[in-house]
Amino acid sequence: MLDNQKQFLYRLYFVSCIFIVLGIAIGYRILNIQFYEGEKYRAIAKEKAVKNFIVTPKRGNIYSDDGSLLATSTTNYDIYFDAVTVSEKNFNTYLNSLSVALAKKFKKTSSFFKEYLINAKTKNKRYLPIAKNISINSLNEIKEMPLFKLGGIKGGLIVEKKNARDYPLKKIAERTIGYERQNEKKVYVGVGLEHAFGNVLRGRNGSQYMQKISNGKWKPIPNASQIEPKPGQDIRTTINIGFQDIAHHSLLNQLEKFDAEHGSVVVMETKTGAIKAISNLGRTSNGKYYEKLNYAVGESHEPGSTFKLMSMIAAIEDGIVDSKDIIDTKNGELVFYGSKVRDSKKGGYGKITAEEVFKFSSNTGIVEIITNGYSKNPEKFSDRLYNMGLNKTLDLSIKGEGKPIIPHPKDKNWNGLSLPWMAYGYGVSLTPIQTLSFYNAIANGGEMVKPVFVQNGDSPKKIVLNPSICSKKTISQVKSMMRSVVNEEGGTAYNIKADQFEMAGKTGTCQVDYNTENTEYISSFVGYFPADNPTYSCIVVIHKPNKNKGYYGNIVAAPVFKKIAEKLYSITPLIKSKVYKNELLGEISKPLKKEKEEYEFKVEKIIGKYYHKILPILENHGYEVTNRGKGLKIKNFKIIKKEKSKKILIELT
Repeated sequence: MLDNQKQFLYRLYFVSCIFIVLGIAIGYRILNIQFYEGEKYRAIAKEKAVKNFIVTPKRGNIYSDDGSLLATSTTNYDIYFDAVTVSEKNFNTYLNSLSVALAKKFKKTSSFFKEYLINAKTKNKRYLPIAKNISINSLNEIKEMPLFKLGGIKGGLIVEKKNARDYPLKKIAERTIGYERQNEKKVYVGVGLEHAFGNVLRGRNGSQYMQKISNGKWKPIPNASQIEPKPGQDIRTTINIGFQDIAHHSLLNQLEKFDAEHGSVVVMETKTGAIKAISNLGRTSNGKYYEKLNYAVGESHEPGSTFKLMSMIAAIEDGIVDSKDIIDTKNGELVFYGSKVRDSKKGGYGKITAEEVFKFSSNTGIVEIITNGYSKNPEKFSDRLYNMGLNKTLDLSIKGEGKPIIPHPKDKNWNGLSLPWMAYGYGVSLTPIQTLSFYNAIANGGEMVKPVFVQNGDSPKKIVLNPSICSKKTISQVKSMMRSVVNEEGGTAYNIKADQFEMAGKTGTCQVDYNTENTEYISSFVGYFPADNPTYSCIVVIHKPNKNKGYYGNIVAAPVFKKIAEKLYSITPLIKSKVYKNELLGEISKPLKKEKEEYEFKVEKIIGKYYHKILPILENHGYEVTNRGKGLKIKNFKIIKKEKSKKILIELT
């Protein structure tokens, strides 16, 4: 009996000791947390309840050359109601009047909002949606409503600010204007001007303390320490929205006409290198065209016959040929290691001058010149092309420039076909804007300038890449050749000869996929206008047109060049007008033309508008336009309808 009692007491003592030890341990831990680790755990608790959020600044605007908006940041607001912070007294006092105010604002019944708010109060909802994506004006109206005017705590008003990006031209020039965002690694990625000048446009982040409430939502803490964000800076581009509209629709119409895969157009100001328009359109699976990629900047490809200018300049510079020298086109066929070079004209052109080789775009003629002149020393040819800068990128501000390829005898893949193939634009690779920059240098008397997209103040900053790509004598000879292409009978682009002014340039028809059974083509035209005093240079490149509809450069690409040149020639005097500049400088203009599904054109609304802006729109709608008067604005108009066309006479004031 005594033994059992002793065992019981031992067990009791043992359990008691365990509880005492546990009590001491728990007490120690509590004291340790309270006095030694208290700050740590209080900070963790605070972090879970209160957090400092990054506030993004308003992004800078992107403007065209005349101050029209190309990209802008709009600020919208989301409104919520915190039913918990509002007292019963205030809620009951203002419920009816608030419901009436909300009903009037959002076109619903007051009973709907009354029931909506009561339900939120009953369930203690802390983030009840009231309105989303509203303007600052609507926000100010809501702030003055009963109950809400008491503020964030007493009135339960929660306001969330959101910045959004708006592009007035919509899909026009979309890849050039571009976009910028942060990826999952918080690294800025994007395309076009938005990304290229992101460090200027972004501004500086601010911060705002927020309190965590129900359902993982955060509410701004009034009067808490807050750092206001610094807005981004604006940039002014060289893009002219009138020029851009003309380029876009001229290219679009031709792509649709020839059912082409994709294409690009670039218009450059000769003297400064300012890019006035750039359009890149690709075909979707449903046959529609939109700006998929910036082909003009990023797509390096074999140029074909447009490279004959580079070959001809090299040969003239090195004393291999003169424009009046006689060249035998060898019956339109040459053979190199079993591979043939053929002229588009069966039988060739016989014996013709070097100038005519260029004018007729004779493949055998230019290959004959280059192979005879450089076969014993092909390095001299490649070195000449290198010296003209053709192997270098332009280091454009817009990212993603394609790399040029100019083969050299020192390359591992150089072979017996490299030299003759290079002569007429095969085996080499250039982007459209690289080709244009070279042609622009010819228009510019030999001075190659860098294509620029952004200007300082009212004018772009001229950047010289090469002060003289060749001698003035050579420039004079090739200028004459380029004029003959368009303005002399027999020239490959004689079909685009204009009556009012002369253009100069070169056609290109390049085979692609030529090692397959399904050979496709790249059609191009590049040149400048007016030929006697070049103001603008332009390149048109159209990939893989429907071969059944046409594929030669003079048929597919050259008409686009002509349309652009004629329209720009007609409006350029107005663009340079001091009156126009003074009236429109800094003005935020509306886009000329939105996508067809969003734009309804009414001819009666053109009165009072600037003629240079309305002209391309009228022509895009099928009008044949004539004008009288020397003013800038449209005073009146008269429409003359015919069976298959309609004319409009514009009176200017």
